[in-house]
Amino acid sequence: MKKLKKSRKKLIALIAVILVAAAAVVSAVRAGGSGGRYLETMVQARDIISYLEFSGNIEASDVSTVYASVTAQVTEVPVEEGDWVEAGDVIAVLDSSDVEYNISLQEANLKQAQLSDSYNIKDSQTSLDNLNTQLEEGLNSTLNTAQETLLSAQESYQTAVETYNRAKEELEGGTNQSVVSARQSLASAQASYDSAVNQHENHLITDEALATYAVTLSNAQESLRLAEENAEKEVQDYYDDMVSAEESLADAERDYEAAELSMDQNVQTSEEALEKTQALASQEATEIELEHLRESLDDYTITAPISGYITDLSLKEGEYTASAAAAAEVTSFDTMQVKVKISEYDVGKVKEGDAVQIHLDALDKDYEGTISRISRTATVENEVSYLDAVVEFDADDEVRDGLSAEVRLIRDQELGVPALPSEAIAYHDDNTAYVYIRDDAGKVVEQPVTLGATDGTWVQIADGLEMGETVLYVYTPSYADLMMMAAQ
Repeated sequence: MKKLKKSRKKLIALIAVILVAAAAVVSAVRAGGSGGRYLETMVQARDIISYLEFSGNIEASDVSTVYASVTAQVTEVPVEEGDWVEAGDVIAVLDSSDVEYNISLQEANLKQAQLSDSYNIKDSQTSLDNLNTQLEEGLNSTLNTAQETLLSAQESYQTAVETYNRAKEELEGGTNQSVVSARQSLASAQASYDSAVNQHENHLITDEALATYAVTLSNAQESLRLAEENAEKEVQDYYDDMVSAEESLADAERDYEAAELSMDQNVQTSEEALEKTQALASQEATEIELEHLRESLDDYTITAPISGYITDLSLKEGEYTASAAAAAEVTSFDTMQVKVKISEYDVGKVKEGDAVQIHLDALDKDYEGTISRISRTATVENEVSYLDAVVEFDADDEVRDGLSAEVRLIRDQELGVPALPSEAIAYHDDNTAYVYIRDDAGKVVEQPVTLGATDGTWVQIADGLEMGETVLYVYTPSYADLMMMAAQ
């Protein structure tokens, strides 16, 4: 009950102090130029830096979880949790005996298949080489026989053509020897008969003698007819021989072409057999499988993907790993990060790559960092949208995971510029700024000023005052000042 009364007394005292302070302020303002209560300050050179500020907790930015790729027994774990490892260092070794056995088996099968393929290719190549040699050196009996037959048929046909043409020319040109001889005999018989007719008319020879000459003439005529008929038949026979020889030549040409085609087909068949043997000799599938097995051996040695500390280790010798299960965690503390939230009101002032300052209260140290990533999706908290962002910085050995951090992004930085405390600045209703100064007569008057950058405590005076000028202002106690006054 006494505590409650004491608290009420403090509350009444605080209200009284606030009312007194407010009355003093009003009194000072009303005093105006008649020498009221003012505080003085001077325009002085200040470094004015304004920044956006975000908060978050430090965590390692480079954390790599190592997974077991296969299910196997752990045979060796050369590291412990907390150890430092370099990228590529062995974290654990798994039993790979089954894979090594399969590799040996595949290597033996591959060697045997390659030896068999080598002999098959050699046999096919020999068969093809023999055929090509026969062709090049003219040793193929079938082709040689067909070629000899063709040459003989060509000669026979040529002879038949020449014989036919000569007999035809003799017949048509009247130079056939038998016909020429028969014509001569007919001409002689005709002359003898004509002479006999004259003699018979002159009664120099008898009818019987004339009849003898007539028979001789008739026989000569018949001989000529037979000679011409025989000559025509002989030409026809020569023509038939020529046609027969031409047919034989055509048969010989077909036989030779068939022999050549057969030989070409044999060569092509041998080439295809060689090509097929070579194609089937490919052990690509076996080699791919063997390469896959060799590469899978890497899965049985778990290594550190990055340099850092083993911050988690779940492997023990003798136990079995689970495929795709986390085996260890390696963390690099060289680069740390702070995850912060950027309000939708500030996001337009921030971009990836911006340099920031990270302040750690626990260490009372500052670090230089960079905004490395800003989310493209906003989240809503208390009806305000925020974008998640990541700040990265190079850490030293003092920085610890989990420490709280303040991230500051400098917006304006004016160094050594004329400035006044923010409470020394007053504003008209139109938001134009002014301060109080004394004129030459000592009267308090308003002085318009143009403001520049501000850090919330100090404001840059861009125009209206010079360095060192004195400014008057009414002291307005802060809430903290009032609380301190009440405590007293």
